[in-house]
Amino acid sequence: MAQDVPVADVFGGYSFYRCDAGEDISCNLNGWNVAVDFNATERWSAVMDFTGHYGYLDGPVVTGSGVYPWYDVKSHNFLFGPRYKIRTEKVTPFLHALFGINHVNPEEMDLIQNNLAMAFGGGVDVKVNDKVSVRAIQLDYLTTRTDFGWTDNLRFSTGVVFHFGSK
Repeated sequence: MAQDVPVADVFGGYSFYRCDAGEDISCNLNGWNVAVDFNATERWSAVMDFTGHYGYLDGPVVTGSGVYPWYDVKSHNFLFGPRYKIRTEKVTPFLHALFGINHVNPEEMDLIQNNLAMAFGGGVDVKVNDKVSVRAIQLDYLTTRTDFGWTDNLRFSTGVVFHFGSK
């Protein structure tokens, strides 16, 4: 069934980030996720996806000034890539492959890093009306290339999608 396709979809919401920060160091970070989809066709869009996550590394974290059981950290991802959508009357499941930069800024540590980042995942948007949907779930495997090697991370997001324009 042919549907009007928005020119752009703008998502904003909550995001949880389970990160692998190296040997015996992990973190559970809470934050936000904002994304803009520029719909090229009914099925394909180009995505800009940005996240900010904040919390603590679960240690022990060894620094030049000592060993700490935890450490405050900020992590931001700036990702871009294609998204494939299957639009139906009520739900829109999607898959994407996103590539970009992960910026990590541990508080008071000289370990600020800009790393290659890749996210592979998808989700489901549930239509409320022609202008608004709820992103019931977005789940991504997110890997980053740090000075210590590749990391395996999991990102969950949920929130609201606003639809703008019509093709």
